[in-house]
Amino acid sequence: FFIYQPCCRAAKSSSGSDPEGQLSLNGVKTFDFKTNTMILSNIARYPALFHISAISNYAIRSFSTNDKGFLSKLYDKHSIAKTQKRILMAERIFRFAEMRANDPRWYGPGRVSRDFRPRHAMLTMHLWLLQKRLISDKVDNHSSLLVQEELFEIFWDDVQKRIREQGLAEMTVSKHLNDVQQYTFTHLTHYDHAFNEYENDPKKRLEELCGLVWMHVMLQEEKFCSEQVERIAIYIDIQYHNIMYELPEEYWREGRFAWVDLPDFSRMHGNNGHLLPERRVNPEDVLPKGWNKALTNSGEPYYWNPDMDKAQWEKPV
Repeated sequence: FFIYQPCCRAAKSSSGSDPEGQLSLNGVKTFDFKTNTMILSNIARYPALFHISAISNYAIRSFSTNDKGFLSKLYDKHSIAKTQKRILMAERIFRFAEMRANDPRWYGPGRVSRDFRPRHAMLTMHLWLLQKRLISDKVDNHSSLLVQEELFEIFWDDVQKRIREQGLAEMTVSKHLNDVQQYTFTHLTHYDHAFNEYENDPKKRLEELCGLVWMHVMLQEEKFCSEQVERIAIYIDIQYHNIMYELPEEYWREGRFAWVDLPDFSRMHGNNGHLLPERRVNPEDVLPKGWNKALTNSGEPYYWNPDMDKAQWEKPV
């Protein structure tokens, strides 16, 4: 993929082509037909994306950073207390990512499209940031992987609801879910590549992130605003360091997270150098304080307020 300059680069190997026997996506090796190396490491990072349990279990065992005993692992997975704890943690992580991804400022001043895929990309981005911290746990890696599994179960359940919200035929939901899982996996591995490959090169990392924003959030739109893309890319970079290094460990384990603020999208210039008109938040994305939007299993929206212990079909005003 050749992406815009100067903030993006061509995703090619140093030799100009992929090595023989390797499959790559935007410069990220996803499968090595000779050794199976990359596909296993990708499954280890995202086991819940795969439904072949034997391969997933092999990957988790191979790439775990600590080694619990068999009985300890059984207790972690099947005890009621541990199960409740990891479900609660996974729910907190998902809802926290969802809350930030649904912030109406992205889709007003930020000029991100309100369509399914860009909104899904924003949720994927924030989930990646949080699950990256989750799987970096060196103390109890096994429990973190179980939380990650619960997290993606919640994620895919939410995706199915949002697919149904689009009014698609029920018999096509599984097909669309499979499509979403495939491009979500690509999105996640691209972020891994950007931060692993350019960990010590902030300039190249920012270029890579700009390319990812253009690809996954802008959907490779030709008429895009480079300032918009760059501000979102800078936000991702700052947010990564906030979640990975600034958030205290005791806060993380208690589920007390904190995002840095959204980028300032004011006074952006188009690629022709002209100042762009300001955009306001879309009223459709705004709810009164305390109210949240949710979807039923059939994709129908409803609204609930935990403080008032109230739920209703009609949008509150």
